[in-house]
Amino acid sequence: MKKKKHGFNAKTVAICFFVLLFAGAVTALYLPLRPTYSETEKRELTKFPEFSIAALLDGSYFDGISTWYADTFPWREMFINANSKIKSFYGIGDSISGFSDEIGDEIPSADETTSTAQSESENETQTEAETRTEQTSTTEAQTQDTSEHIVEQLSSVLIADGAGYEYYNFVKSIADDYSSAVSRSADSLKGTARVFDIVVPTSMDITLADSVRKSVNSSNQNDAINYIYSSLSSNVIAVKTYDTLRAHRDEYIYFRTDHHWTALGAYYAYVEFTEAAGITKAQLSDFEEKQFDNFVGSFYSDTGKTVFEKDPDTVYAYAPKGNVTLTYTDKSGNTNKWEVVYDVSSWSRGSKYNTFIGGDQPYTHIVNADITDGSSCLVIKESFGNAMVPFLTENYGEIHVIDYRYWNGSITEFVKKNGIDDVVFVNNISATRNRSLVNALSNIV
Repeated sequence: MKKKKHGFNAKTVAICFFVLLFAGAVTALYLPLRPTYSETEKRELTKFPEFSIAALLDGSYFDGISTWYADTFPWREMFINANSKIKSFYGIGDSISGFSDEIGDEIPSADETTSTAQSESENETQTEAETRTEQTSTTEAQTQDTSEHIVEQLSSVLIADGAGYEYYNFVKSIADDYSSAVSRSADSLKGTARVFDIVVPTSMDITLADSVRKSVNSSNQNDAINYIYSSLSSNVIAVKTYDTLRAHRDEYIYFRTDHHWTALGAYYAYVEFTEAAGITKAQLSDFEEKQFDNFVGSFYSDTGKTVFEKDPDTVYAYAPKGNVTLTYTDKSGNTNKWEVVYDVSSWSRGSKYNTFIGGDQPYTHIVNADITDGSSCLVIKESFGNAMVPFLTENYGEIHVIDYRYWNGSITEFVKKNGIDDVVFVNNISATRNRSLVNALSNIV
């Protein structure tokens, strides 16, 4: 009787399992349930492959169907977030490169290059440049109380007082390649256009409390930026933003739940650019402020930590008031009309940073019909540049924006063909340690 009872239970479990499996398979085939865009990963999902005899014969057609089926499974976001939450219980996350290089001794230390505004805001002397020979990837989160700050160290994100911070590790070979790419562009455009480089520090070295920052194994970003700038060609105009952002560190210049800076942080960098370029800065009052609440960004999607979900960010954007139009070319080659600052009030919580210039498009073209002096600039950027571009509409009649991650072509040829005056590279410092991004930038120089 015991065996029969156990057999009956096992049979029931097996039947239920296969019924659920079959139901899931049938549900997955219902096309309206299949997503087309991932808010968590910020990308378009795989499309159903187009049929061709060649693809059928070489097997790639069925491989494409398999990839489409897996990539667009119903409720994939829910499963991804659930997986992140489960991993976060153990402190597991996506770690960064496993080492850091020494930053050259010939570069002044952070103490020597600190501005008066920065030194006044700091009560303690900064330590020497931090280097790392191995990135710690713990199997459990470390939570501690550091000088009255609640800190949780995950393998990919530091959480302090409810805000996320991205680790940074200096990699000399990649930093050198980044400097080389920008320099080659400037050298090839000498006499044709001015070239500016803006390397933006992340919140780790700007807004994180000094007492906490000293205990974090992350390379010193000020020293790294100074090294990159010292390696640039004399034809490049380096725009220094570190000290300025430090001077405004108590303001809302970086998001808590996302790795990007806010429009206010971008504005302070824009002011430094105008001074370097010798042009008149616009005031924030020259723009229309827009506000989009309930933004939860990459730190939440990376970790699944509810501390981010419970205390979302607000996206402030500054829209030009003049006769400004924008068109962009998407990854499929389609041209679309858009707005410099788009109303994303009804968009999902994770996509509201896309209010700026239509998000990450390969090519964007902005025209301010109120400026008729023929001025033009080209911005070469990753996503950090999006928040800065709207401010440039007050200085140039024409703005071209290239996202080098998706655009193919030659910067030199583009500049000469379009009669561009100023070329502005805008990258957050993490991009300068990313091999694939630096290679993509080098490919268009």
